Amino acid sequence: MLTKKTILFFSGVSSGFFYLLAFLIGSEKLCGGSQYTNCTQSANSFFETFLPIFPLLLLSLITYKMRDEIFSTWSKFTIVWIPLSMFAILISPEYGNAFLPIEKITVAGFFSLLYVIISLIIIIWKYTTTRNDK
Repeated sequence: MLTKKTILFFSGVSSGFFYLLAFLIGSEKLCGGSQYTNCTQSANSFFETFLPIFPLLLLSLITYKMRDEIFSTWSKFTIVWIPLSMFAILISPEYGNAFLPIEKITVAGFFSLLYVIISLIIIIWKYTTTRNDK
C-alpha cells in the first residue's frame, strides 16, 4: 500500500523533473537545435505521456492532510487510473485528421481533466460519508 508521503514525494519529484525538462529546458535544447526532428517529436511525445503527473501532485497535496480512509479510497482509484491514462496517451496517434481530431495532447488533456473531476467527486463523497460517521 502506498503511503501519503510516498505518493506526495513521487508526484512532487516527478512534476519538478518534467517541469524542468519540458518548460525550462525544452525539447529544442534537449535535442540540440530549433528544427523539428525525430528527437524533438519523441521528446514532445514523452512529455505528453507524463502529463497526468501534474494533477497527481495537486490531488496528493489536497488529500495529504485528510483522514486515511479518504486517502485510501482515492489512492486505489489513482493506482489504476494513472497507468491506464498514460497507456491511452502512449497509444494515441501523434497527429489527428480533420474528421477525428484525436491526438496525444488532446487525449492527455481529456484524461487529466477527467482524472481531476472523478478524483474530486471521490474525495468529496468519501469526506462527507466519513464526516457523517463521526
